[in-house]
Amino acid sequence: MEFTNNNLLPYINKNVFPLLDTYISKLSSWIINVNCTKIAAIAGTFFVCYLATVRHYRYQYINELRRKYPDPNIALKDSQVAAEVFDITFRREFPALHHHGFELALLRSVTIPSISKLLIATGEAFHRPQKREEDSYLILHEMLDVHPHIEFLREKNPKMTQNEVDLQTSRRDHSIARLNEIHAKYPTIKHGDFLFQLVLFVNEPIFWINKFGYRKLDQLEINALYKMWSDIAKEMNLTDVPQSAEEMIKYTKKYSEEFAKFHVACQKISDRNIKNVVSHNAPSWLHDFVRKTYSCRLTPIDCAATGLPRAPQWMQAIYNSYWYIHGFYVRYFAFPAKHSYLGTAILPTEDNVLMPQYYEKGHSHPTYPNGYTFTELGPAKVKSNLCPMPHIRASTCPVAHHVS
Repeated sequence: MEFTNNNLLPYINKNVFPLLDTYISKLSSWIINVNCTKIAAIAGTFFVCYLATVRHYRYQYINELRRKYPDPNIALKDSQVAAEVFDITFRREFPALHHHGFELALLRSVTIPSISKLLIATGEAFHRPQKREEDSYLILHEMLDVHPHIEFLREKNPKMTQNEVDLQTSRRDHSIARLNEIHAKYPTIKHGDFLFQLVLFVNEPIFWINKFGYRKLDQLEINALYKMWSDIAKEMNLTDVPQSAEEMIKYTKKYSEEFAKFHVACQKISDRNIKNVVSHNAPSWLHDFVRKTYSCRLTPIDCAATGLPRAPQWMQAIYNSYWYIHGFYVRYFAFPAKHSYLGTAILPTEDNVLMPQYYEKGHSHPTYPNGYTFTELGPAKVKSNLCPMPHIRASTCPVAHHVS
């Protein structure tokens, strides 16, 4: 098919092109003759206004939280307040650093030989590292994402019913039930190992955000993070949970120093997990370099336990510079996110399954390309009694599941 009438070409060549040449020539002459000082002044004024606008909005969230909750301890007493603060801080203010800390919390747990030996025995982390990573993310974030799910739906429909709210909160309940169901199949897991993994989800985000974020966390935000995970610890029936975020950080350090040590199981699991993450998040020509940067992210004790060589100073400097530049950019040039960064779906699909949202962001080789249900999360050999729920119609079941 031809889109240009050949009869028009002579007219275009004779009339249109000369006219364009005239306008381009005039524009070029204006740019050459205009005072460069004026151009610099205009550009400088625009740049300063942009920076001032970013500065005005950049601290909007934390200032609003401080005005709304002047007592930072309110987050320790009220789970709803903690959920609100957690969502704003870790889903909007620091999503990249929080996710980075979450990934490292999973990786650091395998520095404990008893944990790595169990993972090898079950075959999940070694033979299906991608599934374990995504299952861990989805199970835990189904617990953490209730508040933003409800707020999003309430924004769309201010007359949201209590049944709709209950549907979202039930997802948290079923996720915790599924987690406990999985852990019950492995009674040999040490209580200390359970607790170590959980407190890492508090320790790592605080460390990375305070070191590389555009600002340090407020005590209100730290308390909210602690409250979210301490509530989960209670529902997992964990005892002797540290009484504050600061105590959790101390526990992490003490447990790591006492129990993290080199074992071939730790090396195998960490290598397998690192290779899996790198293969899905970096181009092939960068795989070797990115794998080596993992020693920049771990403590000397962690590197020794997993057999990773310590990173040279130049590599550590490059890695740190990346995150410092990220924090600088966020602080001075990036407007705050209007919506929460979520990896979990707000509502089930028409097929009554939940579709992970991070697949839309270029995630390759997904474990659940067609969506997931709660019973599919975790090792396949750990059968679940949560779904189906025959006494409730599938269309009203609080657990999204496949309909047979």
